[in-house]
Amino acid sequence: MNDTVSHNGIITDISGDEVQVKILSIAACVSCNIKSSCNMSDMQEKIITIPRPKDKDLSVGQEVKISMGLGQANKAVIFAYVIPVIILVAMIFILNLLKIDEGINALISIGTLVPYYLILYIFRNRFKRKFEYEIH
Repeated sequence: MNDTVSHNGIITDISGDEVQVKILSIAACVSCNIKSSCNMSDMQEKIITIPRPKDKDLSVGQEVKISMGLGQANKAVIFAYVIPVIILVAMIFILNLLKIDEGINALISIGTLVPYYLILYIFRNRFKRKFEYEIH
C-alpha cells in the first residue's frame, strides 16, 4: 500500500449508490511541539462522497479506511494548486511586461482564476469519476 494515500473515517450516511465518509484531516504540523507559537496547526473534519461498493456490507457509524492511488492524488494536487499558481504567476508577469499598474495587475491576475475554477466546477462530475476513493 505504498502507492496509495489513505485516511481512516466513519460512515455518516448511505444513500442509494453513494456512501458519505467523515474523515479528520490533520496537517503535518499538528504534532509539532511549537504549533501554538506559529499558529499553523490545522485540523478539520471533511465529508467525502464515495461510490458504494457492491461487494461490501456497510453501515452508518462503521469505521472504514479509504484510499486513493498516489497517481490520482498527485493529479489532484496539480489541478488544485500547481495550475492556479502557474496561471497567477504568468498573468502577473505578462501584465508587468505591459506596464499595467500593480494594483490593477493583482486584481486582473486573481480574476483570471475565476474562469479556471468555474471550468473545474462545470466538469466536477468528470473529475469525480477520475478521482475515486476505495473503501477498505
